[in-house]
Amino acid sequence: MNNLLSIEQALLSNEAVANGLNLTAIKSAIKAESNAQKNKFVKSLALSKLAFQAHAWFKTDEAKAIFADSGVHWTTEDFGKKIFGVEKSYFHKLVKAGNLEEEKVVEFNSLCNEAESQGHKVNRSIAGLLTWAKATATAEAASADGQEADGEDGQEAEAASVVRAEALLTLSFKATLVGAERNVALRVNTDGTAVTSNTKAEIEQAMALLQAALSSL
Repeated sequence: MNNLLSIEQALLSNEAVANGLNLTAIKSAIKAESNAQKNKFVKSLALSKLAFQAHAWFKTDEAKAIFADSGVHWTTEDFGKKIFGVEKSYFHKLVKAGNLEEEKVVEFNSLCNEAESQGHKVNRSIAGLLTWAKATATAEAASADGQEADGEDGQEAEAASVVRAEALLTLSFKATLVGAERNVALRVNTDGTAVTSNTKAEIEQAMALLQAALSSL
């Protein structure tokens, strides 16, 4: 029940409609599901810290010596399965998440809370956290180098957004800007926000080229 038009809000306010759809129960169920996801994520974060710490010790010379003396030879995959009961790929995700700075986790959670308060669905999970953290690190590295992420990196950063609002308008094309070809991508969401990995000047140049092309039609 997000992004409702005024006519839709009026419809759902109708007592017969509200009772017929059992909207109160639906809203409660949605809230319960959201709370369950939050609780699961908290537990996953706690597990990720343990996974990181345990795996760090498992790789030490002390641990290797003890395991060898016991005649037990485990790979990282064995360790993840036998100790944590998870497959190799997810275990690596847990370790990576457990190694993230606490500030990053807090920021991710805050973004999720803000998005949910606006009625958006979010990917509040270990996988979602890592995807967001990777995109953030890429953007920060590009900013430190005085560059703007473009091409595949820009697309990856966009795909890693905590929230994927519904797109109202999407433009993507290659243009010659300041003597060099650049990938220009712009998405305008229904909430009025604009998403792009290009600078404002590049967008303006690209739009001018587009306007010139439209004038010839």
